[in-house]
Amino acid sequence: MKKLFVMITACLIWAGSAAAQDMPGLQVGDLAPDFTANDFRGEKFTLSDHYDEGPVILVFYRGGWCPYCNKHLQSLQARMEDFEKFGARLVAVSVDTVEKAAEPVKGHNLTFDVISNPEGDIIKAYGLSFKVPVEIREKYKEYGIDLKAASGRDDGLIAVPATYIIEEGKIIFAYADEDYTKRATPEQILAALEERQAGQQPMLLQ
Repeated sequence: MKKLFVMITACLIWAGSAAAQDMPGLQVGDLAPDFTANDFRGEKFTLSDHYDEGPVILVFYRGGWCPYCNKHLQSLQARMEDFEKFGARLVAVSVDTVEKAAEPVKGHNLTFDVISNPEGDIIKAYGLSFKVPVEIREKYKEYGIDLKAASGRDDGLIAVPATYIIEEGKIIFAYADEDYTKRATPEQILAALEERQAGQQPMLLQ
């Protein structure tokens, strides 16, 4: 597993070395594109249906095959009670199929919404599209990772990892990085929720 972890990290750094330094995706102040998609149970989930419940923490991850993503999802699960104190709902999106999206939910006992979007339209709407180069996809297969089997896509499309806090359809916190070893931590998310509650503008992290 450690060897796999190191290999995936090395591939990412190689693939993203020429990426722009500016934070990808939507920014604080932008309207959050609404969407309807299947969750890991195959049930329809519409983002805007939950705006009146409180802030939505929207997390984009690469897929259940990614060890960094699984580690991040577990760290978020560990702070669910803290998020809920602010009335926040956590939603995670990837291009995994419904069946694949269910695997980390069951494997890590996740209690938040995990959304399947193999069509990729949600990550495109948020400006988070990333295509894994063919040579890296082939390297992944040597370690038992088949991106096509995970999403049903043959173009290597996945999401740039990102976290947004959405308030009534507007983005009030944003974090995205093409280096997927870097994620918004639960502590950073909670700090943004505290600032929101205090009437301050949460900061954009880069």
